[in-house]
Amino acid sequence: MASSIRVCCALRITIGAAQLRTAVGAVQMSQVMSRASAALLQRNPPLPLFPTTVWQQTRHGSFFNKTAEELWKGVLAESGSSSRKGRGKRTKRKLRRDLNLGQYIGEVRQRDEWERRKKMKVKRERGWSGNCWGGISLGPPDPGPNGTYEDFDSRVIEVKNVFNMTAKEGRKRSIRCLVAVGNGNGAAFALGKAADRATALRKAKNRAIHYLYFIERCNNHTYHDIESKFQRTTLRMKKQNKYGLHCHRAVITICKLIGIQNMYCKVEGSVNLLNITRALFKGLQETHQTLADRKQLHVVEFQSQRGLLPLVVASPKAGVRPTPEPEDELLNTRLHLEDVRATQGTKRSIWANVKR
Repeated sequence: MASSIRVCCALRITIGAAQLRTAVGAVQMSQVMSRASAALLQRNPPLPLFPTTVWQQTRHGSFFNKTAEELWKGVLAESGSSSRKGRGKRTKRKLRRDLNLGQYIGEVRQRDEWERRKKMKVKRERGWSGNCWGGISLGPPDPGPNGTYEDFDSRVIEVKNVFNMTAKEGRKRSIRCLVAVGNGNGAAFALGKAADRATALRKAKNRAIHYLYFIERCNNHTYHDIESKFQRTTLRMKKQNKYGLHCHRAVITICKLIGIQNMYCKVEGSVNLLNITRALFKGLQETHQTLADRKQLHVVEFQSQRGLLPLVVASPKAGVRPTPEPEDELLNTRLHLEDVRATQGTKRSIWANVKR
């Protein structure tokens, strides 16, 4: 029995796998052939059926086989099919972040630092309250080809979410920021729009520096009383001396950037911050000279120390018009009810002292 088993092993090595099934069942070897085969096998050991190889598991779709670019593509949904799925859920393409930023090998960030940053209070301008970004300083704009802007400061006026409805991606959300920039002699404002708040603020800050307005001042206040209107917003600015800034919070922030220290301003109509900003810059552009050129008349000013003697502060460049303003026509001047009441001394309500 042992000899037959050895023959079968020898046959398994020498002949093919297809002929092995037939040889095992049909061939019967003699005792002599068995001993000869056994001796031959002892001298020449049989070769292994399969060569010795090292097996390594490979998966073409594994997480470890892909590069960083391929992994970010899957996370950011940059393919066309995935970006069109889920209307309104994938509002904007996510930004690629550096996951290794602030990480050190062998060290772990302490939770106390996170709590300290979370409780850190941002110093806001007076008038701005709550969690709004209004009045927060962003520092000087980024250096450009013309040099640096270290003497400038930028302030946030408004940060709001805006939405755009598209056919493929649905409702897409963006952040729009209104930022004003100034250095005490001039100022400007600009809008910035991006997917995240930091990028929108940076865009608005760097864009505003290219649209500077030079605002002429007289002893840190305006030249004269101004009434400016933009769309549904009306600003009534009055010239004041040693009065401070008694204005809307957005007007106070912009006036500090311009360098105006004394002014009274009242907002009538819409209180949209963008309309207020546009109306303010539109009104501050008018000086004594522009007013004289527009009216084609001399602009005079009465001062208490000069009595009834007027002081000419500006004259039209093209000359005074030959025909003066007709006196028989009605003045196209809008009277404000509060001013009329203050002049008549009846500013308080007539029902104030009535017993009920």
